[in-house]
Amino acid sequence: MKASQLTLAILLTAAFGSAYAVEVQGDSSNTKAIKVGSSSLIPFGAGRAGIAISNAADGNYSFSVNLENGPARRIRDKYGRTPINGGNQNVNVNGAANPRYLTPSDVNPVLGWFSSEKLGQVWYEKRANNTEVFSVRQMAELSEKGLLKKAPKFGGMTFAKVPTAATNVFFGEWAPRKGNSNQIINSTDLNMNDGNRTVWFVGENPTGNLENLKISEATYNVVGINKHTPGKNDFYTGEITATFGTADKGFMSGELKRTGDNDLSFKGVEIINTDGSFKSGAGNNEGITGRFYGNSAAAMAGYAERGNGKGDDVAFGGEQSSSTPK
Repeated sequence: MKASQLTLAILLTAAFGSAYAVEVQGDSSNTKAIKVGSSSLIPFGAGRAGIAISNAADGNYSFSVNLENGPARRIRDKYGRTPINGGNQNVNVNGAANPRYLTPSDVNPVLGWFSSEKLGQVWYEKRANNTEVFSVRQMAELSEKGLLKKAPKFGGMTFAKVPTAATNVFFGEWAPRKGNSNQIINSTDLNMNDGNRTVWFVGENPTGNLENLKISEATYNVVGINKHTPGKNDFYTGEITATFGTADKGFMSGELKRTGDNDLSFKGVEIINTDGSFKSGAGNNEGITGRFYGNSAAAMAGYAERGNGKGDDVAFGGEQSSSTPK
């Protein structure tokens, strides 16, 4: 397959992408690996919640992929929108059973004219609070063949979408592709023990100034991701309360729990009401960073760098379940 043919096919797909731009904000625990921001035009549409992945040690990034119109939509469709864990959010299933693979034709039928190569193995789950969870294990190494050098190296990645209609908010974890993984036809190993593992979050329509909210307090149903194995119910879950108050700063409380691990505590996390963000204060040692999204802070997302190595970091997000008016 010639590079010019693939480039032409990608350009054709751009015609189907949206150029409707919204404000996008987020953060990454390692910006040398994952850079969050507005998606690029090619191939899934510009100006939406996206991530760019560093393809080399020289700091060159891929194009920023539109998470909703790109991998999320394609993985949903690959499974016919039926999650591998069915209707039971707590069940453990065999992620190696009935494997599904993305090929160029899954990205766009035009690309299927040129190649049927397996790009990656993918999984679709629905977990706590009806949270959609998507996982990818990259197989093909297109850029090493000189094809589409700006395509992202998804490596091993799990990401989730906050289940709110208010805005597109995503959070997840990424690790580099494991060597020779293209030779492993079916595996749930996403290489999350790699020392370059990175957690991140990104969303559209950040709430911004919280001082004008008509609510004084809100509770969120939150899911946390840490070294996920596709098919396993290995997520952190819990209720987190945000008390916005009327001053420049508010505070958070509650914890995320996972069997066999220490709770992720939000006690002592400060809300910066002037810009809609939150972070660990002096009374919290979890290294939490995050922000609110949507009207009336309908969603929240962030990550925790817990200080015990990259393997202990958690990405999280959740939807507002209740609120107290001022």
